[in-house]
Amino acid sequence: MFLLATLLIGGMMFTGCKKDTPSTPPTPDTPSTPTTRKVVYKLDNTVYIVMVGYQISPCFHYNFSYKDTNGTMVEVNDPTLPWTKEISVKAPFEAKIEGKVTYNEAELPETVYYGRPALINNDGITTGFTGSKEKFIEYITARPDKLEFSNSMTIE
Repeated sequence: MFLLATLLIGGMMFTGCKKDTPSTPPTPDTPSTPTTRKVVYKLDNTVYIVMVGYQISPCFHYNFSYKDTNGTMVEVNDPTLPWTKEISVKAPFEAKIEGKVTYNEAELPETVYYGRPALINNDGITTGFTGSKEKFIEYITARPDKLEFSNSMTIE
């Protein structure tokens, strides 16, 4: 009886252990390919104040830089607004647009519409001002930083 039990247990051990073979051969880890994304830089000529859009007065001049595909800043001087630049980048990418606004006080109209609408993929700052020429000069004199803008966004 002991011999029969030993043979039975030994037979179960041989038939119960089976080596799993993978159905597909293992592949070496391949590096992931970079994902290409679209970046659209835009300097709009419309500023929104209390949900109403106004065309920015043409007396303002925008000098700015944006980050291109290679990561270098490209300068743009006094473009006609609206200005748009579309590029393809490899994600992740830190998109950036920054610049300064200038104007000649003698060219200011009686009612001023001013804004800094620097957008990346339709997202960004659109702060602005509308009012008399005198009020605008007071506004900018008290807040000279409003003549500068910067917007950045991580593209995943």
